[in-house]
Amino acid sequence: MAESKEGRLTGRLALVTGGGSGIGRAVCQAFAREGAKVVVADINGSAAKETLSLLQGDPKSHRQYEVDVLSSEAVQEMFKVVCSEYKAAPSIVAPVAGGTPLGVGNILDMSEKSFNLTIDLNLKGTFLTVKAAAKAMVDNNVNNGSIITISSRVAETPRAGWSSYIAAKAAVQQFTKVAALELAEHGIRCNSVLPGATRTPFLDQLTGKGGPLQDHYKASSGTGIPMGRFAEPNEVANVITFLASDESSYVSGASIKVSGGLQ
Repeated sequence: MAESKEGRLTGRLALVTGGGSGIGRAVCQAFAREGAKVVVADINGSAAKETLSLLQGDPKSHRQYEVDVLSSEAVQEMFKVVCSEYKAAPSIVAPVAGGTPLGVGNILDMSEKSFNLTIDLNLKGTFLTVKAAAKAMVDNNVNNGSIITISSRVAETPRAGWSSYIAAKAAVQQFTKVAALELAEHGIRCNSVLPGATRTPFLDQLTGKGGPLQDHYKASSGTGIPMGRFAEPNEVANVITFLASDESSYVSGASIKVSGGLQ
């Protein structure tokens, strides 16, 4: 009888923000399949609970946590509670929470509120999560930490109508590179993943009826992408899982596109 093969993340504790849907949910599922204990964090508690119900492994090893990543106090409290409950700090953290809550638009039409919220949700939320994660790892002597942030393909390919989102995601990419330099001495690797168009509720919002990209994607049907289709969330999650695992033990400060060949 063949021996059972351990997952790549067996024995690791992982925390994922934005874990209630889309890429975040796929990341939680991928981490759990690879043997990790997973904390599903999301501002939507019921969505986080639904993700929790989908995870493989011992249900008692996973947790859900309702958190607003724009609140420094809430993020710090989350890590405090998680470290207390597990008697250890997460060695894998994926700040996936992001998006454009008030939509995208031309600079001349964009409100200050919309701009600020997009910057905050993508950049500030990532900063607060990374800072709290790194502190927890250092304080608990984690020497194989891996932090994987979510930037975007458009961070390197400017396009009209996306100024706030592109600025935020480009900042996340560069912030992650700096974090990789600063945290390396503590045994913490930091990398960013740059997804292209991915089949998520966020994409549905943008391309659905009345969405800002409805006509664009209706006309192209995804054929502007060299591989001829949108990404599935699990395809992005697979790359994030690689960066979380020891298979990428010498990878830090990298930005990996998951865009079907679209530059």
